[in-house]
Amino acid sequence: MINDNLAYDLPDRDYDEYEDDGYAYAPKLSGKPEIEHNANPNKKAPIFPLIEILIPALVAVVVLAGVISNQIDMSRLTSEQSKMNEQLAQLQDDCANLEAQLAAKTSVTAVEDYAENTLGLTKLDKSQVEFVEVPVSTVSEVVSKEDEGFFSSVKGWFEDIKEYLGIE
Repeated sequence: MINDNLAYDLPDRDYDEYEDDGYAYAPKLSGKPEIEHNANPNKKAPIFPLIEILIPALVAVVVLAGVISNQIDMSRLTSEQSKMNEQLAQLQDDCANLEAQLAAKTSVTAVEDYAENTLGLTKLDKSQVEFVEVPVSTVSEVVSKEDEGFFSSVKGWFEDIKEYLGIE
């Protein structure tokens, strides 16, 4: 049995017939297929497939532009950060140098040298120390306040607070 195929133009003969040479031959191809198309050649292509292609392409371009913009911002911020780190390292070095200078100027030997050479002061010798005896009657004594009453003690308390806070 032979399978039918639309691509062949089958003749009206029986395949069991043999030609003069004794072989059965396949059917001959026709130049025109028998399949009919109902397409309208004047009909334009729909615009929707074009939109279906353009919208994803546009979204891809926008996303790519966003990624590139973020990379540019990231590289700019990275360079700013490296500049700031260099500036911080320089300022920390300057701070260490200034602290060393301050320590050198406020050392005991530097203060003694300044006092002797600039101010003309000398160290105190034991021979320069004099002891003075003060009679007991000339020593001052702290006198306690007399109890003036409740309101004057509250007033004194407020005055002490004002003095402590520096209000006047």
